[in-house]
Amino acid sequence: MRIIFVVLLFGLIIGCSASNNEFLEDPANLLSVSEKEHIEEYYEVLLKDLDIHFKTVFLKDAVPDIDQKAVEFFDRYQLGEKTRAAKGVLLLVDTHGKQVRMEIGYDLEGVFPDGFVGYVEEQQMVPFFAAGKVGPGVEATVELLVAQAMAAKEKADLVEEGADKGGVGAHYSGGAGAKTAINIGSGLPAKGVAVNPADFEAQSEPRLTLEKYLIALSQHVKDPNLGIYTLETRNFFKRWVVTDAQQDNEYRELSERISQGSVEISGEKAVILFPVDDRQTSPYFFHKGPDGWMLDFSGMSRWIRFNHKNQWHFKTLEHPYMFAFEKFVFDCHGFPHERRNKS
Repeated sequence: MRIIFVVLLFGLIIGCSASNNEFLEDPANLLSVSEKEHIEEYYEVLLKDLDIHFKTVFLKDAVPDIDQKAVEFFDRYQLGEKTRAAKGVLLLVDTHGKQVRMEIGYDLEGVFPDGFVGYVEEQQMVPFFAAGKVGPGVEATVELLVAQAMAAKEKADLVEEGADKGGVGAHYSGGAGAKTAINIGSGLPAKGVAVNPADFEAQSEPRLTLEKYLIALSQHVKDPNLGIYTLETRNFFKRWVVTDAQQDNEYRELSERISQGSVEISGEKAVILFPVDDRQTSPYFFHKGPDGWMLDFSGMSRWIRFNHKNQWHFKTLEHPYMFAFEKFVFDCHGFPHERRNKS
C-alpha cells in the first residue's frame, strides 16, 4: 500500500514553477503553501522524467458545464505542448459545484481510458476529498496514474513520440476522461469491523500473515483492528485514509510477486523483501507478539518512502529492520543495490 506519499529527491527537482502557474492554480487557497509547493515540484519532475504534463486547477466559481470548461482550459494551457507527444492531464476541481473533471490528452487516451479515470476519481480522489485531505488526495490520485503509466511504459504502450502533437485540428484533447461528484469535508464513512475478525489473526509465520493481508486487500477490509497488525499499526490506520483503489492497486502488485518474496528473521523482527530490481514492491516489516507475527505498517511509514516513479527507498538506514539488508549497499538517496563481489 502506498501509505507514504512521494518524497522528491533533491537531485531530481528542477525548480519551482509557482510563479507562472504551469502546474497548479488555486485562487481560493484550498491548499497550504507546503502542499502547493510539493504538488508543483512533483508535477515538474513528472514532466521532466515521464514526459507527462499534469496540471490541477481549482475553480474559484461554479461552472454549469465542467466538461466544456475542461476542454477550453486544456486548449488554453496547451497541455501536451511541452511533451514529446500530446501527453497532458488536467484535473479541474469545482468545489462550489461539487464536481471534478479529469481531461486526458490525445496520446494518453490508451493509457488512461475513461473507465479507469472514473474509477480513480471515485475510488481514490473522492474518499480523500471527503476526509478534507485535498492536497494528499490530489497526490494520491496522480500516484495511481503514474503507476498505470509506468506499467504501460514497461509494455511499450506509452507513446514516446506523437505523429501529430497537438492532436486533431490543433487541439490537445478530444474530451477523453471523466467527471465525478465530490463533497469536500463531508467525512468518510466508518471503517467498520471485519465480518470475521478471526480470519485475520496473527500467524505462526510472516508469510502466512502476509497471505492474510492479501485476502484483506482483495475483500476491501478496512478494519484497523485486525490481529495481523501491530498495536502501533492499528492506531496508524485509524487516522489514515484507506481507499478501495489503494487496496486494489496493492493487491495486484502483491498477488503477482508474493511468491518471489524472501523471509529474513532476527529475533522478534522479520522482513519479507523482493528482488532489488523490482523497486515497485517495497519490503514488508513484521513484529512477533504472543499471538504470532503481525505487520508493522507503522514502522514502514516511518522508514520507507517512494519517489515520483513509485519506487521505494529508505528515509534512513537507522532502523531495527536493517538486519535483512546486509547483502545490499545503499546510495545517498536510500535506494538499495546488489553488493558487487570484488574480483
